[in-house]
Amino acid sequence: MTTSTTVLTLMEDISNDNTGSNAAAALRKQPAVNDELIMKNVTTTSNNSNKLIIKATYEPTEEYLRKVKYADENQLFLSEKDTRLAVKSIRNTIKNEEARLRKRHSFLQYQDLLGLTIFLTSLLTIVGVSALYLKGNLHWALAVPLLALPISVLHELEHDLIHNLYFKTHQWVQHVMYFFIYLAKCHALPWYRKYVHLRHHVTSGSKRDFEERAIGGGLEAGFLRYLLTTSPWAVFLAITDVKRDNPQDFSVFLALLTNAPSMIGFTVLWFVFTAYLFMFGGFTFLSTYLPIAFWPLVRDLSVIIVLPNLVRQTCLNLMASYCHYYGDVPEGDVFYQGQVIDHWSMIPFQLFSFNFGSSHIIHHFVPNQPFYIREAISRKANAEMIKQGVRNNDWGIVARANRFHDKSKHLLEADKTQVIPADQWVNLKY
Repeated sequence: MTTSTTVLTLMEDISNDNTGSNAAAALRKQPAVNDELIMKNVTTTSNNSNKLIIKATYEPTEEYLRKVKYADENQLFLSEKDTRLAVKSIRNTIKNEEARLRKRHSFLQYQDLLGLTIFLTSLLTIVGVSALYLKGNLHWALAVPLLALPISVLHELEHDLIHNLYFKTHQWVQHVMYFFIYLAKCHALPWYRKYVHLRHHVTSGSKRDFEERAIGGGLEAGFLRYLLTTSPWAVFLAITDVKRDNPQDFSVFLALLTNAPSMIGFTVLWFVFTAYLFMFGGFTFLSTYLPIAFWPLVRDLSVIIVLPNLVRQTCLNLMASYCHYYGDVPEGDVFYQGQVIDHWSMIPFQLFSFNFGSSHIIHHFVPNQPFYIREAISRKANAEMIKQGVRNNDWGIVARANRFHDKSKHLLEADKTQVIPADQWVNLKY
């Protein structure tokens, strides 16, 4: 089996796996569970479908926490064997909270209907707000954020569709939803994004992760990263580097073909809108090229399409690019793939990215979970992750260019010598 075939097979596993298992588990056989953590809850099973099933979670021991501290202070990593039970406890906490939520709210079982309702409500909101603005009943400064909000919801819905969470047996409905979401977002084709995103779960944190690199992951803070965060068209600036590091797996032609249709039109409209603003600001020479008669059309399209998506995309990219670690983290260990960003100062950015910074890492632990459930259980799930040693509000990630440790911020891929073998602890003073 070739590398490409293996990756595609793994992606299909992630898309269809309803248990929320880690994608990296498909890459290797998991080691035996260690006894570093104490079991906190006992799994109960029953033939009665109405009885709640609680999976075992584990309280971290002092020894485990000392290991986490030692690895952090010495800028090293725990082995996957040492983090495995913590990961299991986090996953089980997430699943337990979802089970409790579903037991309290029986309507959650109608997942297809909920997805369709969210989809139609978001589209109707976009149409309604746009109509109010065009009729002069809503100021543009209110229209832009009110449009950015439902578009951010559609982005989450698209992400759920990528993981096959709605209409599994009616694929044509998924394609219809993809199409209208594509029109609303004016971004990459959802069908291409599905390939890139499922690959992200397999390659997260490595130079083979196209998705994170396209929004600036791994780059130092600077002009290029600013462009990748704020400007959809800037993804074309990252293509060369991605191709160099992935000569066999990445197609420049396919990336251009699937991104160009919407992004070129979006970018042209954005630059023309900006040029008009400069003209009205005193750069009168532009009037030769910009007929004033076209201004109302350019203005309205920009308010309805360009500005809401710029707000949404900037907020999402900022949260996404800084809640993921890149370069030096052990490949395949979900424990080190991301952090929880839930500081109050990030609320404006979280608002237009559906609380992405605070809830996204939950998705890495349990991929196949609707976004509204992930958000509903995020408080308890985040508390469990932080207790087990997942980082929280790590602002140093900006200076380290997404690396987990400062001394390895130059690395483009994990250095296995930084991982402490599980059998070496007996020789260390921690």
